[in-house]
Amino acid sequence: MAQSKSSIDYHKNVNVPGYLSVSKIIAYIVYAWAFIAVVLLGLRVFLLAFSANASTPFVEFVYRTSADYMAPFRDIFPVKPIGETGYFDVAALFAIIMYLLLAWLISSVIQLIQNKIDEKA
Repeated sequence: MAQSKSSIDYHKNVNVPGYLSVSKIIAYIVYAWAFIAVVLLGLRVFLLAFSANASTPFVEFVYRTSADYMAPFRDIFPVKPIGETGYFDVAALFAIIMYLLLAWLISSVIQLIQNKIDEKA
């Protein structure tokens, strides 16, 4: 679909207020942080369930890095044994849910503030 020349020129001349750019950057940072947390915690659950060798560098990295994200949720739920060697980390799944909710909440608050500013402008 072709755009007219005036439509293209209009989009080039639109000035985005600084607070909108900052709020989008903050939202993207929160999303990136939550994405990293969810991926690392998901890997942790998978590696524990299938009893990955903890002495390998990758598994050690995942456990060490995800431990920082697990700190607020540690010992909420006990780790359940699966089979002879695997473990099911319910606290890690709970942490995944909480980080996703936190990212959604922060994004919603940023959007709410942004809408209030837009109403007054």
